[in-house]
Amino acid sequence: MFNPYAQGGWQNSRSPNATSSRNTIPQPSVYGAVPFIASGPTPMFVSFRFTSFSPSILNSTVMGPHGKTYFHITTDVPTPGVTVISNSNNQPTAIIEWLRNPMVEVRGFVHKQQASEWLALAQGKRYRTMTAKNKTFVWAPDEDSICLYSSGVGAPETHARLTREDGAVALEITSEAIQLGLLDVCVAAALLLQCGRKID
Repeated sequence: MFNPYAQGGWQNSRSPNATSSRNTIPQPSVYGAVPFIASGPTPMFVSFRFTSFSPSILNSTVMGPHGKTYFHITTDVPTPGVTVISNSNNQPTAIIEWLRNPMVEVRGFVHKQQASEWLALAQGKRYRTMTAKNKTFVWAPDEDSICLYSSGVGAPETHARLTREDGAVALEITSEAIQLGLLDVCVAAALLLQCGRKID
């Protein structure tokens, strides 16, 4: 399902468009000191798009707010059988080795391990778990998207969502998740989940 909050990059509940909505939803405190839990409010999302597939997402560019390039993804260059995700400074942030059992490493966040262990498929094949920043998250389908949720006690919190578009893949991630350092992790996970290659 298309997320209307994805348009235009940074979104928040205090934007002029949100306050002029016909369906007014109670808003959290502007101070943010007390958690606000309700079914209506949507977290502040930042939109990224995997584009310029050449010919697939395994050779692509990740664009962010204001049309800025955030990541380059290259496969088989310079090393055959290896995908490298590099940031805008051309520094590698993640490496995937396409062995019989693909290996993944996200610098500073995920030590080198099998992709099938990092994105472990749950019994029943209904979702995948992912560990990063010493926390466990869940990637699960939600209509036309795959969403990243917090795991544990309490209502799950949405941190990111993936949606396929015509010739692109959209990654929406909350500003809070970016502040926690999950952008590099979500880009690597999105690539593995959308590349069409077997990771289990």
